[in-house]
Amino acid sequence: MRISDFRCLIKNMPVDYQAFSSRLATWENYIKEDCQAGCALRSIFGDYKEVTLSRSDLRGLTLAPENDMVKFIMATIIWGYPRGMRGKNINYLIKDIGRLADVLTEGRGGVDGWSDHYENIIKNFKGIGLSTYTKLLSFLGIEVDGYISLILDERIIRVANRGVFDDMERFSDMTYQNANGYYPRYLELLNTTADDIQVRPEQLEYFIFNFGLNLKSPARILV
Repeated sequence: MRISDFRCLIKNMPVDYQAFSSRLATWENYIKEDCQAGCALRSIFGDYKEVTLSRSDLRGLTLAPENDMVKFIMATIIWGYPRGMRGKNINYLIKDIGRLADVLTEGRGGVDGWSDHYENIIKNFKGIGLSTYTKLLSFLGIEVDGYISLILDERIIRVANRGVFDDMERFSDMTYQNANGYYPRYLELLNTTADDIQVRPEQLEYFIFNFGLNLKSPARILV
């Protein structure tokens, strides 16, 4: 079974509208803090007890004339982790959010040499893994090694491991621990396939995320 078999479905994936809701109570401890992240959270929630953020909302934050990178980072974290981040990751992220904002601002022109770049991110920023970092890159529209960046998280890795799509067979040994080494090849596959079937790469990523674990090749017989 190939990804291209689902071209019509992929072409109509409402990726811009994918949204998640998060409650103020989840972030209340950080909203009270007198820091950049606290200020950003207060701006995002305003007087509401719950916010719903879409991919389109996140991109809108990066295009606004008063672009605030810290606010964008916190909005992305809320979108990606509406029930809160694991462990102390959010504490580490908030502590270094100013430096992270500077790195992302500098990287908007594109990232060349992914391996060294990501190694520096992991070395210098605690609490940020591949899933979080690729979300930030993707919503900022940053190219990595010449390809449009896309999210690579645990769910997509599980799809690759299951061997649902013949196109992703080369990623069958990918794990969350080694996925950063596969990232440029993952981008190459999705960008190239998207170009071939005339869809947006992000629609392809969204399709794999939503349907990959709920599909089974007809060639795979239950025994």
